[in-house]
Amino acid sequence: MSVIAISAAGVLMGLRFKAPALIAATALLVVGSFAWNGLGLPGYVTVTKFLILSFVLAGAYIIGLSLSVHRKRKER
Repeated sequence: MSVIAISAAGVLMGLRFKAPALIAATALLVVGSFAWNGLGLPGYVTVTKFLILSFVLAGAYIIGLSLSVHRKRKER
């Protein structure tokens, strides 16, 4: 479920924001992972799971960015 949520957030960010938003979202993902593990909530976030979520976020951001560029070209 987290992969779907992260990919949706990445696509929406790519449609609207520039690259600094991706850096901020990745930093938020790091802080959220540490907080999740520190609070002892179920579903421990491992390094592998964090890397997968980071790559999914970046890939979805690129997809959203390409959709945004394609949409702007159609408007012209």
